[in-house]
Amino acid sequence: MIKPCLVWLAVFTCLAPAKLIGQDKPNDIGERLLARPSIRAAVDAAGTFEAEVLADQIDLCSIPAPPFGEHKRAEAYRARFEALGLERTRIDSVGNVLGERPGQTDQPHLVFSAHLDTVFPEDVDVTVTRDGSILKGPGIGDDCRGLAVVLGVVRALDRAAVRTWGRITFVGTVGEEGLGDLRGVKHLFNTELAGAVDRFVSVDGAGLGITNVAVGSNRYRVTFRGPGGHSFGAFTHLAV
Repeated sequence: MIKPCLVWLAVFTCLAPAKLIGQDKPNDIGERLLARPSIRAAVDAAGTFEAEVLADQIDLCSIPAPPFGEHKRAEAYRARFEALGLERTRIDSVGNVLGERPGQTDQPHLVFSAHLDTVFPEDVDVTVTRDGSILKGPGIGDDCRGLAVVLGVVRALDRAAVRTWGRITFVGTVGEEGLGDLRGVKHLFNTELAGAVDRFVSVDGAGLGITNVAVGSNRYRVTFRGPGGHSFGAFTHLAV
């Protein structure tokens, strides 16, 4: 199920003016916002359209999206942004998909994102299978779930007619995995939305918690020669 806390996170970080967040305790702001009927309705709505979220998750994951080959999935994601009524839907020069939901003002500007690419090469069969409540397929959790949840957050805000204080830009980024080297997010901060991002949320994976501090990322190209094996158990047998 799409977690109500993710809808709440989008609302919380973009509904209250920056000065309010700076002065009050987070719990106090939360209680005040949840007292508004539209906010409560958006949070409560998160669990009412899981079938739509799962359909998006399966459909998007059935489109190959290896690093540097995300364009087909990007086109499908842009079409969903457009169908949900987001404004200025577009694919930028590196392949990120963007769509905007205006607020009462332009700031604070929240970017709410998930990544389009998977670790799997283009020739891998990306068919998704379902066994009861279990979905199986390459990238089904990382990050097809995130992509579907982003769409679900848009639905929750719209169905409850939430009007945020600041604007939200919803994004599907490219190049998160492997040698993609976060090129999509780097382009957002350095070029596409340079100087215009106040808050950033990335939905990644099936949901193991919330990380609220910066995460470092170093990428290396390494050549291994040896008999092979899974890195968890056989790494000691490999020679660099």
